[in-house]
Amino acid sequence: MRKIILGIWVLFALYFMGCKNGTKSSPNQEAALLEFTIEELPNTVFSVDEEDGLVKVTNRSSIDGEVDWTSLKASFEVSEGAKVLVQETEQVSGETVNDFSEGVFYTIISEDEATQQTYFVYLTRDLPMNYLLLEEPEVQLNPSGKNPLAALVHLKKRETISVNMDVLGDIPIEKNFILEDAQNSIPVLGLYPDTQNQVVLYIYNNDGQSARDTLIMETEPLPDFFPTPEINIVKEDQMEPGMHFNDFHIGNNGVFNSYPFIFDNNGDIRWVMDLSDVGKAVWSVHFYDNKANTLYFTHSSSIFEYDMLGNELNEINMGGHITHHEVRKIPNGNYLVAVNKDGATMIQDGQEKTSLEDFVFEVDQAGNIVKEWDMAEVLDVNRTDLVDGGQDWFHMNAIWYDSNDRGLIISGRKQGLVKVDQDNDPQWILAPHKGWGQAGRYEKTGDTEPYLLTAVNRFTGTPYNEEVQLGTEESDQFSWVWGQHAPLILPNGNLLVFDNGFNRNFGEAGSDYSLITEYEIDEENMTVSEVWSYGRERGEELFSNIISDVDFLPETGNRLFMPGVVNYGGGSYSKMVELSYPHKEVVFEATVHFKNQLANGQGWGNIDITYRGERVKLYRNEIIFSEKR
Repeated sequence: MRKIILGIWVLFALYFMGCKNGTKSSPNQEAALLEFTIEELPNTVFSVDEEDGLVKVTNRSSIDGEVDWTSLKASFEVSEGAKVLVQETEQVSGETVNDFSEGVFYTIISEDEATQQTYFVYLTRDLPMNYLLLEEPEVQLNPSGKNPLAALVHLKKRETISVNMDVLGDIPIEKNFILEDAQNSIPVLGLYPDTQNQVVLYIYNNDGQSARDTLIMETEPLPDFFPTPEINIVKEDQMEPGMHFNDFHIGNNGVFNSYPFIFDNNGDIRWVMDLSDVGKAVWSVHFYDNKANTLYFTHSSSIFEYDMLGNELNEINMGGHITHHEVRKIPNGNYLVAVNKDGATMIQDGQEKTSLEDFVFEVDQAGNIVKEWDMAEVLDVNRTDLVDGGQDWFHMNAIWYDSNDRGLIISGRKQGLVKVDQDNDPQWILAPHKGWGQAGRYEKTGDTEPYLLTAVNRFTGTPYNEEVQLGTEESDQFSWVWGQHAPLILPNGNLLVFDNGFNRNFGEAGSDYSLITEYEIDEENMTVSEVWSYGRERGEELFSNIISDVDFLPETGNRLFMPGVVNYGGGSYSKMVELSYPHKEVVFEATVHFKNQLANGQGWGNIDITYRGERVKLYRNEIIFSEKR
């Protein structure tokens, strides 16, 4: 009986062993990097971060500086049965050599090939750029050919990233970008001319991992004819933040070439747009209210929209009508443009003549003229008391859209300021009273006298005497505008304007000065009072009888006063003067010294000028630019 039982147990054991030997275990599903070392760095310890897939050095002092990182041999232990790839090359532990200078991606594939895990091994203190980018950043300097102080950095990203960019220097420029799927480039603004600029990129992914790289961008010197900004006063804690836009035009043997630029608080030029290829000046360069990183201006029969890199984004053509000195974008997306209307004539001194620079057009994005305003129907084309302009009797140089009532405030250098409504009906005329007659392009049937504002004392409301009303005499508390530019409506509803002082008091003033003046206008009682002004105390050093600009600075409430071309002290220059309000403390002042290298310094097109100036930010809230190469 014992023999039978023993035999059964032997048969059972043999059967069990046979079943075991005949069963094949399933392939391993794991794909993990368990240990990692580098033969040439025997004392270096690597830690494996499974969650982030990173393998980094924990004791960097152990790395021998003499070791060639481009040719290192790694040893590793991985999950049983797994294979290891770098790109498409299978790795053999302790044998395969790789370049570790920018880090290496190791891909572990499980034995059953169902699981894959990628690890990035790096030797540097910080993550190499290669971890977040497929290739090294590509720098395209001056991509448009128009802005030598700008660049595009093209990034072939592995995933959505954010980029913090720093242009290093005495006054650094910093900007953060988020690059979604469609965007693969960042615009670099604010490079220094004639410099090996260092631009640092900090790149972050959605997991908070970051990499850092420093790019060198070498720029050429600016042309010799560029003016030299000199900083006279800087009180940064009291100033409007930003840099200083200068709408610069170089006189070139009778014509202007346009090179608008921006300089910083050290006087270094940090942005420039070479628009000389159009052959003549472009006028009234405007930025989109510090919201979008684009600008617009007019030339010939077109309105142009550009990005800050210098790429043309849009051209709006108006046919045969020639733009002149002003364009303004209004809330409905259309533009207001000062124009020479093609074929426009008038009756002046009893004769039919061509008229110039006396129409405003509203133009849509397709170039259609949707509305027009005719200054000859509102004002007296025969008035020559300030200057006899002939066909250019008005010389429109500025338009301001009053968002309160949709009225237009229009500046004519040779007549004054006029406000009209949407139907071209006059609301008021701000100008000396001398010499005004009937309005009308052909038939002289329009009265102007009812629209002339009466000058009154701001404190008492008492009208000034007849000589002040006519403009033949000046009061120390009130001055009319003379050859004015750049009117605007302040947040308090008052009017701010640059009073050039051209032919002040019809040539009888006795001294020359320009003013930045704030007026309060009572449209119901048709009166005007001078609230605030600056410039009399500076005399001829700030006197500019042409062009020029003023601005309201919204963050501080300061005012910007910008005489566009001053001839004083044996030199020619423009000025930017920032004034605290209402105290008139100069918190910033710069002198932009002109060189007049390509002209004789005499007359229009033969002098360097600054048409307008602004306080701007190189980068604004919305970044719009072309990524074209």
